[in-house]
Amino acid sequence: MREPTVSRRRLMQMGLGTAAAGLAATAPVPQARALQASPDTENPDPGLAASIRGAYAFLNQMMDSYATGSTVRMIQSYSDQIAGGTFASTAFVYDNAVALLAYLARGRGDDLQRAVILGNALLYAQQNDPAADGRFRQAYYAGVNNGGVYVATGLPYFQGSAVGDVAWAGIALAQLYARTGVPAFLQAAVKAATFIDVTTKDPNAPGGFFFGNGQTNKSTEHNIDCYALFSMLARLTGNATWQTEANYAKAFVEAMFDAPSGHFWTGTSDPTNIFYNNSPEDVNTWSYLAFQDPAYASSVDWVKTNLATTDTSFAYNNGWAYNTGLKARVSGMTFASLSKLGTVLGDTTVDADAVWLEGTGHLIAALFSRRLPPGQDMPGFHGDVALAYSLLESCQIAQSTLGAGQTVAGKPLVQGQGLTASTSILNTGFGFNYFPCLHIGATGWYLIGAQQNNPLILGGRG
Repeated sequence: MREPTVSRRRLMQMGLGTAAAGLAATAPVPQARALQASPDTENPDPGLAASIRGAYAFLNQMMDSYATGSTVRMIQSYSDQIAGGTFASTAFVYDNAVALLAYLARGRGDDLQRAVILGNALLYAQQNDPAADGRFRQAYYAGVNNGGVYVATGLPYFQGSAVGDVAWAGIALAQLYARTGVPAFLQAAVKAATFIDVTTKDPNAPGGFFFGNGQTNKSTEHNIDCYALFSMLARLTGNATWQTEANYAKAFVEAMFDAPSGHFWTGTSDPTNIFYNNSPEDVNTWSYLAFQDPAYASSVDWVKTNLATTDTSFAYNNGWAYNTGLKARVSGMTFASLSKLGTVLGDTTVDADAVWLEGTGHLIAALFSRRLPPGQDMPGFHGDVALAYSLLESCQIAQSTLGAGQTVAGKPLVQGQGLTASTSILNTGFGFNYFPCLHIGATGWYLIGAQQNNPLILGGRG
């Protein structure tokens, strides 16, 4: 059966039971192994620790908006204001996977308990899917009580199972198993990987996995996700077949590398033709996070130069318009190579300078992972660590100045804690926009980057 083509990245274009049988124990924290972070002697920012605490407080408030304690539940992805309030309590699987990984990045007792609850929610979704083949749907409802579990069938146009969404759920479950040792989490990750392998594998060169079940296009991003998941499973299960499948995904990603420009193309528009029209940020930072390969490290430089942007409260259509007296400036990354051309392409609602805060978090994580020293950096830059901290400072400005007056489940969100998806309305160049609405995905990636974590490597440390 052909899957719907709506991906998690098209949500903005819309404009718009019983208790979990067989779930893992709700909070097996005594068996969990917390990461011991090394002292951050490089940090020039005394406010970073407080910013991180605030970002976790935002995730906690979002997670507790419909249920609290050990109740199995997902997290509503955006504030109520997204898509004019039409998304209700939609919880995107990718966003919830990122939130789970952000909790693991800090790894305190309460963080691990929350990560386990989210892991149990993913188990419930997989175990109760009518297809019963290991898949996850793109999104669920987090605000519907499904017999004591807050995981329910979501909006009809978010019921597809794109490879990237399934893989990220599997990555989160694999990382959670590595931290807790609960077998159900590993079993669920294997089921998700098996669904991808059985239903989306392209038998033709240069290999890789299709966008989804029944699709004929392939995403570079999705194949990076597959590489990360399959590589983790090879280590966790001892089954070398998973590494073979990981290398199969990597072969496709490597075929998308353009050596003259030093970056990766988006993927293919059909089994054989590369899509050249628009190049996004995520494939070019996630490729380094996953592969850790100096041969492709130029993709990080491509992002930090070609996609750099600076948004201000003086820009046209800026996201600070609610407070005309505010003077703010945020530097970071845009979504893709066409994003600054939104107004040229006829979208009069967007700010051409808008910063994609989630993608800025991707780059921060990649910079801390690569750690290019100042003497080897490009002219005008002063090493990866210095740039990472500069971007963290900009993210904190966005954190403290955007998202005022927004709510979750009708209740006010605390100002100055979470990060919005973008600083202003942002045109991706792929036919959909991001908005300055508070977002668990952007906040989760900020936390991952700020704590120098790498979710695409088993254990989170490159």
